[in-house]
Amino acid sequence: MIALSSKKPLTFWLHGLLLAAPLALLTPAIARLESPLPEGIYRAARGYNHAGESCPHRVEIAEVRVSGGIIAFESGDASWTGFINEDTGVIRIEAAGITPRPTSALHIRGHYTKAQLFSAICGSGYFRIFR
Repeated sequence: MIALSSKKPLTFWLHGLLLAAPLALLTPAIARLESPLPEGIYRAARGYNHAGESCPHRVEIAEVRVSGGIIAFESGDASWTGFINEDTGVIRIEAAGITPRPTSALHIRGHYTKAQLFSAICGSGYFRIFR
């Protein structure tokens, strides 16, 4: 048993505990970060790093549908449709899959937990699906 010293902050002891935890205990948590995304309906959010009037910082998406390698949702008065590798969770939505079609570059690419949203008008942003 470890006696906690009052001179050390709690974060010191938590850090030490995490370092001492067997890797087998941490592996499931790490695996969830890069896990597949099976067919289903999910919630998501998207937004831009430098928000402005027409470039929102965060937009909630109530229903993202994943089925047969296709990802689809409605957001910002547009329908977004693209591809998802359900085994790896990697998304690819290009401007051609957005209706009405944007007049400049716009896409979402990357793993569903940390995908990059890019707009030629708004710049870089993010897209995240929540499980």
